[in-house]
Amino acid sequence: MKTYKETLFEGHTPKLHEKTYIADGARVVGDVTLGEYSSVWYNAVVRGDVNKIIIGRYVNVQDNAVIHVADNYAATVGDFVTVGHSAVLHACQVEDHCLIGMGSVVLDGAVIGRGSIVAAGAVVSPRTQVPPFSLIAGVPGRVVKQLPENLDSTHAQAIKYKTLWCERYAIFPDNDGEKYHGETIVVSSREEK
Repeated sequence: MKTYKETLFEGHTPKLHEKTYIADGARVVGDVTLGEYSSVWYNAVVRGDVNKIIIGRYVNVQDNAVIHVADNYAATVGDFVTVGHSAVLHACQVEDHCLIGMGSVVLDGAVIGRGSIVAAGAVVSPRTQVPPFSLIAGVPGRVVKQLPENLDSTHAQAIKYKTLWCERYAIFPDNDGEKYHGETIVVSSREEK
């Protein structure tokens, strides 16, 4: 497995599970916990300086995304979450099996309920409580649709990224854990799969 030099900040060194991937150029700083089979991709920043960040299992933080904290709010990301390219999670909570769309922003104290999708470019206002299985879109972000209570596609999305870095990038080719076998992932209305 590729090694990553964790960045110490005020006595806090990130706690990275031995089965994680941090891409070149990504930064993980301070009081951060990163769970099994999670990944932080090129130029993403996960900065736990003034509070803590806890990221669960099978989470992928894609290129240029930022996860940061505030004095009064930590940041937590549940299991099987996809954080899209250039998304910002600031001092918020994202529950299990969510997809945070590209370029979206989730602000201080907001909670994104289990199985929800934040559409690309949406801005979720501070302290917003999003119910489970919601589709959030717009600026400011609003629930525009209730989603079926089915986690298969968001689960497959997270597993696909784990398979990508473990096997296709040959970081951890003989891994255990769940593997992606072409199951349907979360797609836009213009895509097939």
